[in-house]
Amino acid sequence: MDPLLTRSFQSAVVRFHTDSLGAASQQISFRAVDGRGPSLTKIKQGVDPRVRAVTGAPIESRTVGVVWPRRLEHVTLQATQGECAHVHLVSGRCPTARNEVALPEAQVKSVIKPRLRLGEEFTVKGDSQPTDNVDRNPQKQMKLVGVFTAAPDDPFWGGQNIAGYNPNAEVGSPAASWLTSEKTFAGHPPTTSVPSGNMTSRDVSWTGIYNTVSYPLEVARVDPSSLSDAVAGIYASTKRLGGEINVTEALSAVYVDTHTDTEQVGQILPFLLVQLGVVLLILLVQVTSFLATVRRGDAAVLKMRGNGTAGVLRLGAQELLPAWVAGFVGGLGLAYVVDELVRALWLPGGVSAAWVWTSLLAAIGTVALAAGVWCVCWWLMAREPISTLLRARPTRRRGVQLSTPAAVLGALCLVGVTLTATKSLTGAPVQVTPLLLAGLVAVIVGVLLAPVAAALVRRLLGKRRAAGALAVAQLGRRAGVVTAIATLIITSALLTLSVSVFARGADNRQTRAAADVGAPALVRLDQSAATVHPSDLMKAIDAIDPKHHDFTPAVQINAATSTSEAVLGVVPADMDRIGLRTGLPQPVPWSALEGTGAGSDPAALVATWTTNSHVGSTVSAPTMADVDGPYRVVGTAPYIPGAGSRTIVVDLAQMAKVGDRMDNVSYQVFSATQNPAMLKRLDAAVRKVGFAGTQVQTLHAARAGYDATATAWAMNLSIVVSALSVLAALVSMVLVAVASRRERQRDLRALRTGGLSRRVLRTATVGEFVLLAFVGSVIGAATAPLAAWLTGRTMLWWSTPPDQPLTRTGFEWLAGVSAAIALIVLLLVVATVFGTRVARSASYHVRGTEA
Repeated sequence: MDPLLTRSFQSAVVRFHTDSLGAASQQISFRAVDGRGPSLTKIKQGVDPRVRAVTGAPIESRTVGVVWPRRLEHVTLQATQGECAHVHLVSGRCPTARNEVALPEAQVKSVIKPRLRLGEEFTVKGDSQPTDNVDRNPQKQMKLVGVFTAAPDDPFWGGQNIAGYNPNAEVGSPAASWLTSEKTFAGHPPTTSVPSGNMTSRDVSWTGIYNTVSYPLEVARVDPSSLSDAVAGIYASTKRLGGEINVTEALSAVYVDTHTDTEQVGQILPFLLVQLGVVLLILLVQVTSFLATVRRGDAAVLKMRGNGTAGVLRLGAQELLPAWVAGFVGGLGLAYVVDELVRALWLPGGVSAAWVWTSLLAAIGTVALAAGVWCVCWWLMAREPISTLLRARPTRRRGVQLSTPAAVLGALCLVGVTLTATKSLTGAPVQVTPLLLAGLVAVIVGVLLAPVAAALVRRLLGKRRAAGALAVAQLGRRAGVVTAIATLIITSALLTLSVSVFARGADNRQTRAAADVGAPALVRLDQSAATVHPSDLMKAIDAIDPKHHDFTPAVQINAATSTSEAVLGVVPADMDRIGLRTGLPQPVPWSALEGTGAGSDPAALVATWTTNSHVGSTVSAPTMADVDGPYRVVGTAPYIPGAGSRTIVVDLAQMAKVGDRMDNVSYQVFSATQNPAMLKRLDAAVRKVGFAGTQVQTLHAARAGYDATATAWAMNLSIVVSALSVLAALVSMVLVAVASRRERQRDLRALRTGGLSRRVLRTATVGEFVLLAFVGSVIGAATAPLAAWLTGRTMLWWSTPPDQPLTRTGFEWLAGVSAAIALIVLLLVVATVFGTRVARSASYHVRGTEA
């Protein structure tokens, strides 16, 4: 699964960020000034094939700035290949001849009085900056042939709202886009001064034409490999086309945003899946040893007939070859099924399936590993003397016993735990520390199992509890019990810790999203050239939400330098109701900002993680009077949701009274609703007071961005890995019962002959399995908090760690304890049911023997 899931996770990270691009970012545009840069043909020839591999057919466009003297309007005149297919004609037709134009309906309705009629001509003049004090801007007659509208989010236009009209556009900037035919740009640029009032001849084109070739992004073609190739291709294209070319693209930003995640996926998944691999390896050794034990008699017969070790190995290989083939094919197919389920039910972006050759190599390597384990187990069995092979009863465990393999494994586990505790081991490898800790505990339990069981037996016999003493005695002497307990310890530790990390990670991501956004939604306001004062924003909010039930305004004076403070003005009562406080030990003291006396310094709240201040101290920060002033700190919090780095929070009403500052000021609205209809009303209201538009960031979108990371997906996958390891532990329990079936029947027959009742024997048999499940699961679950304490400070909670101290790393007791209790109860129920069946089966064989 590892190569498949690595590929799917990396592709999903890239797809998520690519899908999140807006219309303006879903094109790669190469732009040059006509005459100083390459032509449209040269641009297309210079674009690297690696760029064309992730884009569609190029779209050619020619644009020029013109001014309409009659209305003093600056507009963009453009001819774009295939433009008529991406507009809706309200009246008239698309331009097809020279100097024909189509105007946006918004401009026609808003400012043209009296309205132009279709077919009417009017004069426009070029808008290029004159050089050498010589005006070479042509003057031409344009003919209106159509009125159009267009979807503002159509990626064909590269994010430009060509159907929109901004009457408050800054002087000299385009207020609208007019569509024309490519024939309008025919001819040569003017070489002499254009006399005022004279029309330019038809053989003269425009000054300052921009040639643009846009390549629409094909999202389905973008994956980690093609993304890195495309970014390299963009740089190569820019270098090849020269310095006069202007490239607009977002793939470089996507590459930067996803580079860390794609790298961490390749680091995290192997260390995560090795936990499941270790449990399965233990089970593989257990199963293979059992099969070798079952064939001891056959091996003895073969050796009696003159066959040596090779003959015994050949017998086992022939017998298990079908299982190996089925395991290879079935395992590879199951890996693809798991990958398909993960992509369909879990990962965003609709990543398609793909054949990954490294998965085939991994499957071959897994089969080779299984064959190697089998060879070792069977080779050790085949080399034993015939007398040993014929021995029916295995060697009993007595006293403290530490085999060489167990000692080596224990030492390795101890070294790994020590490295983590001393912070010498950090990052992705820390994921194996809980496994190492559980393995160390399992080795210790295995060493002490026999003597502890013997002491308990003596104590229980002294209290005349025969059934309990017999259950403990059987648990302490059965073959394979130590391995089963070790598997249960490891799996219960992994599951308990995984659930804790899953819950803690979800809380941390929610907290970080809340810290970024500050409310269920944050609406940033785009400023136009019109003068806007904080009072205008307040009036707009009051017009649609007088009681500020859903919206509250905020104004920020941005920091002038990276070391200076920014000031965020809010309405304290609104933020107390609307603002988020996820993850904070106590609410933000918003009410402390109210009631500041006249003549005193304005009150401020400070986030302790970013500003070194305490209550009663004074902070110097910008004011609306265009100067810095003192602010008195009246409250602190670990962090303040909605306030960024080096940002103090003040009362907006007090802040606005100081002055009418315009520079370095930004406006936003904290929203308690994510309802699109309400946000649309807000957009209309703020546009009326002079804002150009709104940009909405919802808490849900911010959380989705953090959820679509390598670290978040790894925490989700750890639950699946732990659940699969629990299944392996259950199989290990079953194998203990199967492997000890004949020995158990002999023991029960002897005990029955010795006078013990069937009830006591049945209780002892059930108690053995219950005790096995209980001991393994409880000890394993108890190691989870210690593992969380060891690994929490050094593990990868974030692909990009936040600045704020909002990452909690401790054990999540509610989720972890709940998972541990659920697992213990499940194992006890399974052990009781299975132990009852085993007891009944053994009792039946005992009665049959007695008969």
